[in-house]
Amino acid sequence: MNKKREKEFFSVKILLILLISLCITGCGSISDGEYAASVTLTGGSGKAGIESPCRVTVTNGKAEADIIWSSPNYDYMIVGGETYHPINTEGNSEFVIPVELDKDMEIQADTTAMSKPHLIDYTLRISIFDDAKEKNEDAEPVPDSVNGEALKTAPEIPGLSYISTDENAFAECFAIHRYEDGYAVISVDDGRDYLIVPEGRTTELKSDNNITIIQKPLNKIYLAASSAMCHFDAVGAVEAIALSGTEKDDWYIESAKAAMEQGTLQYGGKYSAPDYEKMVMDDIDLAIESTMILHVPKVQEKLEKLEIPVFIDRSSYEAKPLGRCEWIKVYGLLTDKETESDEKFQEQEELITSIKDKELSGKTVAIFSVNSNHQIVTRKKNDYFARMVSMAGGTYLFPQEEEDEKANAQTTISMEAFYDYAREADILIYNATITDAPESLNGLADLSELFTDYKAYKSGAVWYTDKSLYQFADKTGTIIDNLYRIISEDKEDTEFFHKLK
Repeated sequence: MNKKREKEFFSVKILLILLISLCITGCGSISDGEYAASVTLTGGSGKAGIESPCRVTVTNGKAEADIIWSSPNYDYMIVGGETYHPINTEGNSEFVIPVELDKDMEIQADTTAMSKPHLIDYTLRISIFDDAKEKNEDAEPVPDSVNGEALKTAPEIPGLSYISTDENAFAECFAIHRYEDGYAVISVDDGRDYLIVPEGRTTELKSDNNITIIQKPLNKIYLAASSAMCHFDAVGAVEAIALSGTEKDDWYIESAKAAMEQGTLQYGGKYSAPDYEKMVMDDIDLAIESTMILHVPKVQEKLEKLEIPVFIDRSSYEAKPLGRCEWIKVYGLLTDKETESDEKFQEQEELITSIKDKELSGKTVAIFSVNSNHQIVTRKKNDYFARMVSMAGGTYLFPQEEEDEKANAQTTISMEAFYDYAREADILIYNATITDAPESLNGLADLSELFTDYKAYKSGAVWYTDKSLYQFADKTGTIIDNLYRIISEDKEDTEFFHKLK
């Protein structure tokens, strides 16, 4: 069957499954696990939507859905009388909410897209795909990390002679193993191995559950993992990306935006609904995905059936800020830009080394934003943003946390709770990547009069982040250096932080 006919067959099959699942009136008992589910949303103006399928997790018979809206402007939802806030800081608004399967649920969602926030009534219905109820095969959990020593153990590749394993300075979620004749394996801490085959060479191996074959040259990549774009930009390899899972207006990286304006980089559909036909027509040679692809495993399965290898980026799982930055070495290897990637990483590492030789102020810092419900959105003590503050010589202030702390590093608290621990902070930083920063200190006071009683407000020590901050993991050293300059030198304007006046 050719690729075009295969795509048509696949589309018809998915449509039939979706129609069947929508007709089910009761789900019966479902075993604990993770599933893919169809989503229907009615109400409002009809312009908003939720990605379908979505991931549903069933625990002790209770279901939670991970839903992603078609807009980044939803700042809270009300489900069953309880208020829920987004779990992400960039991209379209994402929530984890309790759901009743195969039933119409009356919910509310607040949008800030209009001139003022509006709380809108919707009806939501979520139905697990029928075959998944019996087999639990349609959803795959994000794999746990493998043992660090196992990650550093090079796999045996038939016909190849192992040479050495690169030593990472900070990254703990990948390892690069070298073999003779330019072959390499990228091992990732989810247990996946990727054999990188040099241009002009071949391998008798076939991609399977143990190893994915990636054949160079790579010059027609579909990039759904937006966090990786900065690395392609840093090494001068944006031209290797043919299709983007992010639309033009959502890029802050100028080379990516310019490529989309010129048409050399085109929108290829989001990670959960890529344009398969365009991928086949454009002869895409690699799909780079974030771990979100694991919530829609049928998409990954389809890509692999189309003979498009899938590489899953796990840089966001790095505990150390410079660990995320070090993933530039992975993309330097994939694009034959290893000299450039090593140089760029060394530049960022040297910025951190120079800070260590300076006198650190130890000033206290609190990071926050204000949502439309007049609550504070902040970062927990183990968040990588908090780690960057510490590396810059500051002391990060964080809210009281429960013992069963969730993996999500973001948390929402009341104005009063933030006041209790942050009112004496030397420095406040407004996180404008979540919601737009006020235009002035007076604008901050308009959000709440409590801010006028903060030490940092009185001294004028309030900054806000640039909205582009989270798209530049390759500049982690620069971001930390910027933090040092505002914490220890009171610098008013840097690349990523600007003083509120």
